[in-house]
Amino acid sequence: MTISILLVDDHQIILDGIKQMLEGESSICICACAENGKQALELAQLNPPDVIITDVSMPDMNGVELCEQIQKMDIPSKVIVLSMYASEDYIFKAIQAGAKGYLTKQNTTKEELISAIHQIVNGEEYYSPAVASIMMKNYVNKAQKKSNLETKTVESLTTREREILKLYAEGYSNQEIADKLCISNRTVDAHKNNIMQKFEFKSTVDMVKFAIKNDIVTL
Repeated sequence: MTISILLVDDHQIILDGIKQMLEGESSICICACAENGKQALELAQLNPPDVIITDVSMPDMNGVELCEQIQKMDIPSKVIVLSMYASEDYIFKAIQAGAKGYLTKQNTTKEELISAIHQIVNGEEYYSPAVASIMMKNYVNKAQKKSNLETKTVESLTTREREILKLYAEGYSNQEIADKLCISNRTVDAHKNNIMQKFEFKSTVDMVKFAIKNDIVTL
């Protein structure tokens, strides 16, 4: 089986370099080249290649937008991003958009690119070591953050925060809480913000649910 490839990059020197890198590989055929995502999408609609190798930062339509359109139009091509950018933002946006692989231009060898193409055609995903390392760090950071949040219990509240949380859960307004505790409205807001940040609540409703769950207030 010969794997058809569509190359997408807004720099001709990069297109020429990738073509030269893949020349002579009997299992791979460069079927077309495009200088931006819009042009690539038109070509993919006419004759879907097995794999699209695209840059991420391009005019008219970037690599992430191209991935999104490929998914939206149900074009069967698999997308590999080959970019000089290896930041979390670029990587995760590309993956969320449907990219099956992400490699960096700086470190990718001919052997690695060919291996990535074959793995992705076979239904797998491929991320270069540098990209995989960034993804793992992101995963570990999120896991640690989640773990730290889960260890925060009602004991993390100060006495005043607990009082204010209880009153919020009982339906009191800011002004009513301020009057009841003989403090300013501004102080009530400050305590509320501390509680929200401490437990990463998105709304007052989240606070009330927490209060009920932890027996700070009962229905």
